[in-house]
Amino acid sequence: MKRFIVFFLFPLVLQAQNVGKWRAGSSYQLIGKIYTLSCFVSGPNDEWTYNEKLEMLNLLNESQNWISKEALKYSISVDFNESGNFGLNNDIKLPYIERGNASGNESVDWVSKVFYKIGYKSNLDFDSWIKENTNANNYNVIIFVKGKGNGYAMPYSTEMEKEKYYVEGAVLYEKYNGNEKLASSSIAHEILHLYGAWDLYKTFAQSESNELKAKRLFPNSIMLRTSYNINELEIDSLSAWLVGWNKYPKEWYETFRPKDH
Repeated sequence: MKRFIVFFLFPLVLQAQNVGKWRAGSSYQLIGKIYTLSCFVSGPNDEWTYNEKLEMLNLLNESQNWISKEALKYSISVDFNESGNFGLNNDIKLPYIERGNASGNESVDWVSKVFYKIGYKSNLDFDSWIKENTNANNYNVIIFVKGKGNGYAMPYSTEMEKEKYYVEGAVLYEKYNGNEKLASSSIAHEILHLYGAWDLYKTFAQSESNELKAKRLFPNSIMLRTSYNINELEIDSLSAWLVGWNKYPKEWYETFRPKDH
């Protein structure tokens, strides 16, 4: 989203996120081989150009390369070499395009809608394809939407319908609501959400006091702020723990838990 501006040692931290919401879907842990499916979507009156799509893929590649470099700081290997795409030559057309506004009430069934248009009957059909045709340990979908909006992640929770929501994905709009172009750091931010990271800035679920605390502890965290220069950001130790990199959590990490986790 746009924002400019061993475990046994710590029983409390074991909670991480509520049972069923952490490491429940296709984006289990940000470790090893990761398969990324990118999709290009537009509405009845919009159309991507081919060059615009290539620009989005370049931003995706930049975000993934950055994540892999950050992982090495924790002696973790993250490999995004396996990937696929739908909509590169012809847009996936939807009759209605929702514009994210960071309210927390946005639709979370984008992946199912897109898969249905592609021809999949269920998310689990794609899950089977991944297992049969790739070496990926985990996978996620990135949906690029023509036009403006506030991007967001759609993680799976076990109380949700598995056939509809198990495949986890994020929606990224071509431009922010203020009409600025998408930054690669926003893509990385949403990918990290899929693998468990929390927002560290004030949202409908995160407190202002936690944002102030994060500014002191993690001033350059990608979960706190966005930048067009992704290399001035970092994946902080709390977020690294949540995505599976940091094996030495602190008890105070729990104080950053958002209200909806």
